[in-house]
Amino acid sequence: MEVSAIMSEPVTIDKDQRLSYALDLLDKKGVDRLIVTEDNELKGILTYADIADRLGVSKVVAVSIGRLHVSSAMTDTVITVTPDEDITDVAQLMINRGMSGCPVVDKNGELVGVITKMELSVLVRKFDKVKVSELMTSEGLIIVSPVERLIKARAELLDAGVSGLPVTDGGRVLGLLTERMVAEAMARFSVEVPDKHRANQVRQIRVVDAMLQQPPLTTPEESLAEAVEKMLESNLNILPVVTEGNKLVGVISQTDLTRFVANKFKVPESE
Repeated sequence: MEVSAIMSEPVTIDKDQRLSYALDLLDKKGVDRLIVTEDNELKGILTYADIADRLGVSKVVAVSIGRLHVSSAMTDTVITVTPDEDITDVAQLMINRGMSGCPVVDKNGELVGVITKMELSVLVRKFDKVKVSELMTSEGLIIVSPVERLIKARAELLDAGVSGLPVTDGGRVLGLLTERMVAEAMARFSVEVPDKHRANQVRQIRVVDAMLQQPPLTTPEESLAEAVEKMLESNLNILPVVTEGNKLVGVISQTDLTRFVANKFKVPESE
């Protein structure tokens, strides 16, 4: 299957637009990235992770999001693909490069679409015989406490290169924290707290102030089809995997699903 069959319409934004407008546009369009342009020329990518990273920089904390521009937060190194590339090759590219999506350009270099892990995940909806346990990540899980400082949790998200963190207490799932939630919480903080108090008060923001409480959950025995449906319905890129009593045993993410696509829809053999 070629990229052109599943790519979506790109949502673009000028590099000189305000970062606050970009955050509103992401939410309004229900996407996780914007294609940054200047005079209709591709200049970069802006994701929730980029925004969270920018707003979390100590020198920027005292600046309102309304005064920052897209160009100050965007990633300007852009890897593109073409509409005729095979989706399994693109999925492998995303895994190898640690990317969550990329612009699609034609032979003339014109922007014609975007492909992300979300589009790839949709392809997995038909796999109702494959269990979550066969693809989920269960080793080396990173978790956070609801009382942990948000800036510390943000650093853990970015350092680990993961799309979300289960929020737990005693091994039981209480919530979920994603890049989008961090970005939105930091943006609210930059608007609601007066300039002179931001630098001191930013450390008081806790994970509980940003997390999604009672997130959708899946179990090891559920099918990929069921898990993907929950992701799509809730616009999440990761789900905690739990057993009885909401005890965390793993996570299933769009990265796991993208790896499945890259492996030509085959479950990896157990070691």
